[in-house]
Amino acid sequence: MKLKIRNAVNSKPRMFGVIFIMLAGSGYGTGPWFAQNLERNGANPMGFLTARFVISAALLIAFRLARMGIKNLPDTRDALKIFFLGAFGFFVSPLLYFIAIQDLDSGLVVVIFYIYPALAVILSWIIYKHKPNLVITICLFTTLTGVWLTAGQVGDGNTSGVIITFFSAITHAIYVVAAGSISKKSDPLTMLTIALTGAAVTFTVVSLLGPSSLNPEFPINQQGWLLVLAMAFLITIVATALFFAGIKRIGPGVTSMVETFEAVVTISIGVLLMGETVTAIQILGTVTVLGSIVAIGLAESRAEIQSGKHPDSHSGTVLDLPIS
Repeated sequence: MKLKIRNAVNSKPRMFGVIFIMLAGSGYGTGPWFAQNLERNGANPMGFLTARFVISAALLIAFRLARMGIKNLPDTRDALKIFFLGAFGFFVSPLLYFIAIQDLDSGLVVVIFYIYPALAVILSWIIYKHKPNLVITICLFTTLTGVWLTAGQVGDGNTSGVIITFFSAITHAIYVVAAGSISKKSDPLTMLTIALTGAAVTFTVVSLLGPSSLNPEFPINQQGWLLVLAMAFLITIVATALFFAGIKRIGPGVTSMVETFEAVVTISIGVLLMGETVTAIQILGTVTVLGSIVAIGLAESRAEIQSGKHPDSHSGTVLDLPIS
């Protein structure tokens, strides 16, 4: 069974890349729900993010040492690139995003944050010379339109909150584009371990030495810490492993568009679990995003059939973690 799954993934790497990024987006999309409940249990963004990444890094270090020891480590230069990718990408953008949610209507945060796919496509074009084809260009436009519609009517927001969200989008676009290259430097488990260790170190240092405005407030009860554990495993370890597996296969430009599925999940959870309402326009936006993602998946599947390309020797998936 395990061999059949692996063969299926390797036979259509780009199509499964789209699927992996959708699953990662589903995990990331639960973040606002976790944040809301953690704040009710005494934590602030700096507190629950610090706990989330420290716990995730500790679990992964222990798991990797048990399975692989100190074998197959990347060279120092590549290890530092992965470390700083996590230290930057997992620190700046998530912290700004969750701080913004405290001050702005969540729909406005979603609308502003999801300008990042356009930024990622442009950066990928400039840096990697990945000129977007007609399908990607059309899907980029429709996914952004769908996100805008899905967010619906946004509430009033202060200027500082808008600026914070905008910088969160910029830093996430940079992270996605950088990850497209760095993700090929190591196997998935090792890369995930090093990157999350970088994030854990950054959050710990800032918590201890940073300004008072970034002082962490941790959960004050057992329920809060259980939520942190769930957040560490589901959103951080599983979703990020899927993200790295997906971006290896489809690159940063397509990844950034498929990841807009996160907005659909966030809005859906808001309606189902957080007492928010949904409108016909939001439903139309959701269908638009999903349709665009399906179009991307089909285009990627056709492209790999026509090219006859297969993943390289380092394109391991998240499935390789427990199977290999």
